Amino acid sequence: MIRVQQERFSLEDELDLLLRDNPKVGGVVTFLGLVRDFTTSADVTTLLLEHYPGMTESELANIEQSARSRFDVEEILVVHRVGRLTVGEPIVLVVAAASHRAEAFLACRYVIDHLKHKATFWKKEILRSGEERWIHSCPGCEAAIDNWQENASPPSATAQAAHANDCRHHHPAEPMAAPPLPMWQGLRLGILTLSDSRSASTDQSGQTLFQLAGQWGGEVVVRQVIPDNQSDIQQLLVDWVDRLQLDLILTTGGTGPGPRDVTPEATRAVCQREMPGFAEQIRSSGLQQTRNALFTRGVAAFRGTTLIVNLPGSTRGASHSLKAIADLVPHALRMAKGGGHH
Repeated sequence: MIRVQQERFSLEDELDLLLRDNPKVGGVVTFLGLVRDFTTSADVTTLLLEHYPGMTESELANIEQSARSRFDVEEILVVHRVGRLTVGEPIVLVVAAASHRAEAFLACRYVIDHLKHKATFWKKEILRSGEERWIHSCPGCEAAIDNWQENASPPSATAQAAHANDCRHHHPAEPMAAPPLPMWQGLRLGILTLSDSRSASTDQSGQTLFQLAGQWGGEVVVRQVIPDNQSDIQQLLVDWVDRLQLDLILTTGGTGPGPRDVTPEATRAVCQREMPGFAEQIRSSGLQQTRNALFTRGVAAFRGTTLIVNLPGSTRGASHSLKAIADLVPHALRMAKGGGHH
């Protein structure tokens, strides 16, 4: 059971409703998350929590279904609040009920670990001074997910029996090796953020791309944030390619199905040759994180010998997508200038 709501919830009422008339439950594990102040000076007074209606619920439902297939549980409940919350208020409740306590403990931790990593929630802290700042990282979330992947417990006996027939004629795919470290020395690039609401000071996805490019040896010549206007995007891309003669342009934002998401259209309008394999790899890699990666319409294409790559607008999505193809960028650029495979 999944709910996203603004209203405060009662732990006692939620448990009573969830467990009513279920005699098979022998153990219940709950996780109650509270709004906390991450600073050392107790300056945070309020947390503003936003979500992506529909998409967030879908992601949570996928996490719940994954937990049910993995662990032998009777009930799972996730209640997540959004809106304006003060320090100390309950923000999230996860309940796992099972016949045995071990399955309940594992399922509860699995759900909260994946919720923190995958669900589309955005948090903004408000300080006593009135300053506002977005929270962009979850300490330990990546490690928690890696731990589940590295120490995957076998499915419950019930899940094994249900799945056995499907597996008789199929062989598991070999895990893909991690891509090599990108080598961007000598690359001159631009980073363009498309957003109607962000500014240079709040452009976290652009900043993340800037940091990655620097780590890999690239030189960010220009970086800008502009609204989602197709003609303006096209004009800027043409200027950066023809006047600045950049090797690579990374765009972030405007790749979804929304009416203002026009980055792919703008990119196609000014380019001559698409690189569909790059876009396919970005979506394929994104599916390892969330099925909502299928919503991205981003493209990769050349204008002359400059490669333009559309990345999602979220910080995590932009970073993960770029890492999926970054090691291949130098070779693509060499080939665009007449070089062959080597």
